[in-house]
Amino acid sequence: MRYLIAALTLFIASQTFADGKTQKIAELLKAQGLVDTWAQQIESGKEYNKKISQQIMGQIMTSLAPNADFKSRFDLASEKFIESTIAPWTPQDMITVWADFYGPGFTEEELDQLISFYSSPLAQKEIKVGRLALTNFTKHFQELNQPIVEKATNQYIADLQVIAAECNCAK
Repeated sequence: MRYLIAALTLFIASQTFADGKTQKIAELLKAQGLVDTWAQQIESGKEYNKKISQQIMGQIMTSLAPNADFKSRFDLASEKFIESTIAPWTPQDMITVWADFYGPGFTEEELDQLISFYSSPLAQKEIKVGRLALTNFTKHFQELNQPIVEKATNQYIADLQVIAAECNCAK
């Protein structure tokens, strides 16, 4: 029983330490402006997918003259495509993943120093570790996003083809 209590105490302490470390990393990322950058990247992704949707719709519509009902269905299919390509993670999720890649390189005390003294020699270490973490971080989210966009694109094209066939409105 003593070992169980000791193990539980150690587990709880490690979780508290990890959460504190993650909070410090979040504070550092906010100070560096990275959280805002990630939020902006998520929004840019949404805009890019909207642009892709409009391009595909433009291609489909060059050979169709749908009535109002089918035009509405095409628009709904476009909205469905755009919604299905939205990345399911938030900037907070990205902080957590970044902390997983980045956190092992620093102690809490070092993070405190980075937050307070970003121009110190320790900042040079942060840049080195950050660059390595950024490579893994970027790869992680690119790999996560690829199947989402592929699946949504395939479904979007299939939806448009069904609507076009039912429309029977070729020019």
